[in-house]
Amino acid sequence: MPSTVSPARTPSRCPPRRPAGGAQAQELSTVLRQQLTPVIILVDNDGYTVERCILGADASYNNIATWRYDRLVEAFDPQNLAITAKADTEDTLAAALDTARSNRDRLVFIEAVMERLDAPESLVKLGKAFAAADYHHAPVS
Repeated sequence: MPSTVSPARTPSRCPPRRPAGGAQAQELSTVLRQQLTPVIILVDNDGYTVERCILGADASYNNIATWRYDRLVEAFDPQNLAITAKADTEDTLAAALDTARSNRDRLVFIEAVMERLDAPESLVKLGKAFAAADYHHAPVS
């Protein structure tokens, strides 16, 4: 059964559902199994920031459960070949990227933690336009 809900049957307070992170987790497993060595940067913005820009910063359906993304890598990497880092400041991101540059022979997974509403002004403007045109709701202020 598909994971999306027909727009005609979707309650007005709830947007169509999007697939969860399962597919991405499976791909992470494949990358590790194949011993590939990319640098993966996961942007953790505490939910769906794009949707927050469209239908409201505090809409509850834009909140997702907190994950320990570094543990996801550990689960698929029993030989401990990957490197994980969590960056929540510019300095820790710079350090994580330095680690990636000096470990090109290993997968490097960086979780970049952002503020939930950290979005470029162009996205905020686009969100307001989408809210007015596509969702038939009052524009988000």
